[in-house]
Amino acid sequence: MRKRQMMHLKRKHKSKKRMTEWVSPLVRTASVVLSLGSVGTLVFFAFAWANSLDHFDLEKITVAGESHLQREDVLKWIDLPRFPSLMDINLRAIQQKLEDHPFVKGARISRDFPSTLNINVIERSPIAYLNLSPFIMIDADGVILPTENSSFDFDIPTLTGFNPAKELYPTGERCLSQKVMEAVEYLDLIRTNFTSLYSDISEMKVDAGDEYAIILARRPTQIYLGAAEVPHQLNMLRRFAFTVSGIRSLHDYKYIDLRYRNQIIVRERT
Repeated sequence: MRKRQMMHLKRKHKSKKRMTEWVSPLVRTASVVLSLGSVGTLVFFAFAWANSLDHFDLEKITVAGESHLQREDVLKWIDLPRFPSLMDINLRAIQQKLEDHPFVKGARISRDFPSTLNINVIERSPIAYLNLSPFIMIDADGVILPTENSSFDFDIPTLTGFNPAKELYPTGERCLSQKVMEAVEYLDLIRTNFTSLYSDISEMKVDAGDEYAIILARRPTQIYLGAAEVPHQLNMLRRFAFTVSGIRSLHDYKYIDLRYRNQIIVRERT
């Protein structure tokens, strides 16, 4: 009889222990949830309280990444209301507004509590002027950049001989002339792989037969590239310039003709 009572008490103790083990995690989980909820509630009310006391009034705007644009240009373009609360500023709206600017490729906007707005812009940099009326600029992505009412002055090549139809060049959008886009691709190739040549180009022109020619700035050497396989011709020109370096430069020639496959015809200055 006593033995049976002892066994019964043992089973009861084990059952109670299992229940305790099962209940304890639930209690801990509930405690964590309640704690997190309390923290979230406190944060929410802290922000609401600080905002109601004007603790998040905008006091400072930092602008970074600009080199052509001035800080004043950026602030004028976004046109923020005076004395706004940092919490009321729509970051996405400011970003979209900035990216509508012809000279802005991208923008990142962030808040720095309690009172600072940070603006970081990635500018577009023109790769060439287009010899139209009026002059316009174009970047390596083919986006048209305005020159009117601009104080910018860039030492970049001029593209000449292209279709002058104004509808092909919408400001702030990609150029619609395939021939101009092709010329921009060649200039970008030169700028990337033959930097010294790019900085010395005065003009890249195309004639009625769609043949390209480059005119150098320091001395007006003409470099004839032809209409086909222009990247190949540019690579030949780069190798030629390297071969004659130390003895001659491209400026020692009146013209350099690359229109014949795997041949370079030159005429020296006299």
